[in-house]
Amino acid sequence: MVDQSQNVYQDIKALQSSILVLRQKIKYLVHNEKILGRNILVLNKKIASANTSDSQGSFASNEKIEEIFKKMKDIENRMKGIESSLEMFSKRYARAEDLKEMKYVIDNINPLEYTTIEQVKKLIKEEMQKWQLN
Repeated sequence: MVDQSQNVYQDIKALQSSILVLRQKIKYLVHNEKILGRNILVLNKKIASANTSDSQGSFASNEKIEEIFKKMKDIENRMKGIESSLEMFSKRYARAEDLKEMKYVIDNINPLEYTTIEQVKKLIKEEMQKWQLN
């Protein structure tokens, strides 16, 4: 019977130590649960503040986007005006290459060497007078 009571006593001690281990684990679980609860509260506050700032930020960014689109349309209109002006100038005025070509032709032909109608008439009169005198 002493043997049996010792076995029971050892079983009770083993159960008691197991209960102590479980008790410590439960304490850690409760402690960790409190920490997680605080973390969840903090994260919820951050999410709520982020949502309000995002909604304000998206509103501001929508305004910025609209402003950017307006500027882009303004720039497009200006570009179209500049393109039409350039087209007009290119039609009205000669390009540098054309001017160089004209200069080359004029330099080679040298129209100053040619005579005018009045000069030709005068030369003809002079020649006729020479022929008549001879």
